[in-house]
Amino acid sequence: MHIGVEPCNLLKCDMMLAVFESIVPYLLILTNCILFKVARNILFPLTPRKFRIFVSEFISTLELCATISELGVVWQKHGDIGCSTCILLCCLWWWKVFGDAEAGPFGIVDECILLKRPITSFDIVLRSTALILAATLTALYTQAFWCLHLTSEHIALHTLKCEAALQVSVVQGFAIEFLISFISRIVALESFRFPDKIAMWVNAIATTILCRAALHTTGGFFNPILASALTLNCKGNNLFEHFTVYWVGALLGGLLARYIHIKLQQISRKKIE
Repeated sequence: MHIGVEPCNLLKCDMMLAVFESIVPYLLILTNCILFKVARNILFPLTPRKFRIFVSEFISTLELCATISELGVVWQKHGDIGCSTCILLCCLWWWKVFGDAEAGPFGIVDECILLKRPITSFDIVLRSTALILAATLTALYTQAFWCLHLTSEHIALHTLKCEAALQVSVVQGFAIEFLISFISRIVALESFRFPDKIAMWVNAIATTILCRAALHTTGGFFNPILASALTLNCKGNNLFEHFTVYWVGALLGGLLARYIHIKLQQISRKKIE
């Protein structure tokens, strides 16, 4: 009896373990959504209004970086379909909860260069500090889950040195991050013309397509803070290559989008007048 039952029990255990490992990354992403939503609900009422942008940017940036890092595990387990579905759903969620937070440096750079705002402006200093602090703490936050070794991917992420996402030359990577940052930013800026629900779906779908399109070349970050939080000092790229592709390329693309957006607004106002 035992000879016949034990292989069956082992098979069931293996199947249950496989099922558990397959849903772990989704459970962690859901945990992030709940945890950071609770954090907003608790901290926002306690924070003075002038410091609320700091809290908002910090929480949103940490949530973005932590969730995207776990999407790498989703991709390893369920490929492009699983990863794309998660990105789409996360974007819809973030549209509702991020509020005035951008979770990226595009707005700060645009305002300083195009709108001539001093870099020492109080809100710009708060937003910049929040972004840097959240990106710095991302590794500590994600490692707190990965050290539990809930999946084989988590074991690798916890014990091995990270690898850079850039799979093409620096020039190609620069061009790709420039282009996808430009498209993402112009879509986000111009979507104000649509009703809120349509704008939400337009931005979510655009982000998903851009991530998928650049996944195997640059990683499809089009957000310098996100790229640095997840891949800075990783094996495969030096600092020059990283900052050229993910900071200079992305920020120039975003800057061009904001410039065009401002010009389009000026044209629209002239037509109304």
